[in-house]
Amino acid sequence: MPNRKNVRDLSKLSGKPLKETVEDSSKFLELDSDGWLTSPDLCEHGLPFSADGFYETAVFLMANPNITSSHLFRADILFDSCGILKTPQQDETLAGAIRAPGPEIPETQVAAKAAPRVREFDLIRTVIRRLIPRNQNLDKPLVQTCHFYRSRASPPERRDAPNGECESNVQGTPHQRVLTVYLPHIESQDDIPFYHPQLRGLATLYDLHGSSEGSGSGTMSLHFLPFSCDIPQRLERTLHILLNFYVRLTRGGQSTSGNEDTNKPSSFKDNLVPRHLVQDTYARLKTLYAADLCENWAESTEPSKHVYEDLAITAFLIELWRMMYGVVPAKENPNQHNNIPTFPGFVDMACGNGVLVYVLLMEGYSGWGFDARRRKSWSIYPEWVQKQLAEKIFIPKPFADAVGVDDIGVDITTGGFPRDTFIISNHADELTVWTPLIAALASPESPLPFLAIPCCSHSLSGSRYRYPLPKGSKQKGTKNATHNKDEQPEQNPQAASGDLKALRAAKQEEKTEHSMWTSMYGLLTAKTIAVAEEAGYQVEKTMLRIPSTRNMGVVGGRQLMAQQWRQLGASSVPTPAESRAAEATQVVQKVMHVVERECAREGGIHLAARIWIERTRGLQKDHGKGTSHIDDSQIPQ
Repeated sequence: MPNRKNVRDLSKLSGKPLKETVEDSSKFLELDSDGWLTSPDLCEHGLPFSADGFYETAVFLMANPNITSSHLFRADILFDSCGILKTPQQDETLAGAIRAPGPEIPETQVAAKAAPRVREFDLIRTVIRRLIPRNQNLDKPLVQTCHFYRSRASPPERRDAPNGECESNVQGTPHQRVLTVYLPHIESQDDIPFYHPQLRGLATLYDLHGSSEGSGSGTMSLHFLPFSCDIPQRLERTLHILLNFYVRLTRGGQSTSGNEDTNKPSSFKDNLVPRHLVQDTYARLKTLYAADLCENWAESTEPSKHVYEDLAITAFLIELWRMMYGVVPAKENPNQHNNIPTFPGFVDMACGNGVLVYVLLMEGYSGWGFDARRRKSWSIYPEWVQKQLAEKIFIPKPFADAVGVDDIGVDITTGGFPRDTFIISNHADELTVWTPLIAALASPESPLPFLAIPCCSHSLSGSRYRYPLPKGSKQKGTKNATHNKDEQPEQNPQAASGDLKALRAAKQEEKTEHSMWTSMYGLLTAKTIAVAEEAGYQVEKTMLRIPSTRNMGVVGGRQLMAQQWRQLGASSVPTPAESRAAEATQVVQKVMHVVERECAREGGIHLAARIWIERTRGLQKDHGKGTSHIDDSQIPQ
């Protein structure tokens, strides 16, 4: 691993302003256009990266500009000469997304800006992208052409990949050079948005002397084409930061390690719904609802965190339902004034502050939510929305049947939700592992679809509980898997030396497959998935784009429900086939087997049911903290 000293410390830059150190780029690059400049301060020597490694980083940053700018959502790919990076329309087609009804909008055709001719370089790839800002009320999207070059001294060896993608391979030669040129589609400096450097062009050059990776003989330099000789301080700072990003990301291997589909950085991210659909809907919801919700917030908690997180989840649900049912928000369909007629309805279990229910209702989706306590924030919603928020405690049907709950002094629900209701379980704590079981029991002949977002880990009785390692996890090759059945991996391990880099790496690891065997949160997620699969669900995981470290979504029943809806048509609600009667009996048997097995460690269903009821009644009495008259020390562990 190279030393961190190879990364320029911005606090120790030369005291001279950049405009006093700029020089003509022609001695580095012979382009057919004049005016390109560079500076010794925009150059990093002694880098150990291969030319291919730098090229991968360049493509990754090109496809993910949000990494270098917090003002950007993403880059929409409009054209890729290699055909690897997908356009938004291609992503929608692959995901089966359904557009809002209305006239078909043709895909915008944008011509690439002419590629500058660079002596001793060959143009190998051209990509056109559209930069999408987070706040489109303030900033406009910007189209940009990105050209990629290889030095002619070491020509790339082209070959056709099995799937038709174009690939390149740089042979080991004494001198390798990789060049990228970015050209914004603008007419004047006034057209440049705030988030983009005030430049007509930007180029990055990586020059490697020698063919051995790790030799420390690579040099990266930045070159820019300004509008005038005046170089503002903000531009200087931006260029230095960009240089650091390239070096750090290439060193850390943050590119996709040879996988060119760099707008898909994770197998569990944007795998169910295309990113651009969720982000565009989130931006619209944020504009409509965020300011009013934050201004009128009635809770003692920080409003922005809860509001923005729930708006992001709402955006995901809207786009997920668009794909499943072919329904669109009422505000996207001018001919639709009331509830969306073909949507089967939702229920938000443990709805908390009710933001999710409020926004979904405002968007035209029928449904309701319940929580053990009425929240202050419910009072800020319209009266008709408040009627869809209920103060109830949830008692799972197996517990209700075991001990009887006809009259326990509080309003209850046992999960008798209507057929095809979509269940939302957002950080529902005690209800998390119950979610797939509740969904299956509510309609055994056609188990309800659901979205569960795990957070705090509880057993089926509602007690705090850390789930053990799943069977067979030792064979998965995870580094931290324990080999002693009485030992458990440490939760949230801290680096002994206070190494923040190691801590960030550990947190990032929680979001990968390894997390299923190394953290309480990962084990809870794995348990929820395992229970859902036991109940007969086809389960999918997806990392939600929400401002929370607990952002793994577990989705069950999506594909089956979408298939039923497509086959029978959105005009008629699917009806169960008689042949599913036997399957319904099997579903109930599977669910009860899981409940009996999981409750056995706590003394059986009857004792677990008593613990659950006492705790949930305590939620109403003690303002959110469940109490129990049963001594937890008597509960088997």
